[in-house]
Amino acid sequence: MVSVIIVAAGSSARMNGVNKQLEKIGDTPVFVMSALKFNKSEKVGEIIIAAPADDTARYEKLARNFGVTKLTAVVAGGETRMQSVRNCIPSVSAKADYIAVHDGARPLIETDDIEKVFADAEKYKAAIAAIRAVDTIKAVSSNGFIESTPPRANLYYAQTPQVFLKKLYLSCLEKVDQKAAENATDDSSILELCGEYVKITEIGGCNMKITRPEDLIAAEAVYRNKRTVKII
Repeated sequence: MVSVIIVAAGSSARMNGVNKQLEKIGDTPVFVMSALKFNKSEKVGEIIIAAPADDTARYEKLARNFGVTKLTAVVAGGETRMQSVRNCIPSVSAKADYIAVHDGARPLIETDDIEKVFADAEKYKAAIAAIRAVDTIKAVSSNGFIESTPPRANLYYAQTPQVFLKKLYLSCLEKVDQKAAENATDDSSILELCGEYVKITEIGGCNMKITRPEDLIAAEAVYRNKRTVKII
């Protein structure tokens, strides 16, 4: 059984004061749409949402009203992404075999792609959704000058969900220095710091992260197009 943590407690600092999680794609709040994609999976036994500390009741009401039937807890998030995830860990069921972490701001993930990541996690113990890098990426020094150009063929954009065997993930959380963990920008970094291998699951559907106001416009356009061809 998979326990899903939806991280939706961010400050939306680049959204000009708009809480992106509560904005709507179609008729559905962003974080709720993300949760509903996991609600469809037979492998998911529970969904836990990390919400802003002063708004957990509102998030829970919205999730339940929109049909997130597998919701078991809405937890106050922390100041960082990793703090929010850590705050959710005590709510994870003892029956869960795997923990999946997903950004609430990625509402367009397709359930088929979720299942692909689940399958790789079952096979390799740890797997993350990712797409191949299509841009040339530059490694840059602190003063802004290019230091190197990594081979693009070996580069992927890390996304979510990121899915891990529960006992492996919790073990790594305990082993890794807390300061290093707090600076991690995704959960797979925790396993990397622990010396564990993580499988890349290349996904095909749009899984953009809503970060800026213009992203909401783009996400709405993608959603409407998918509705037209009945993908979602």
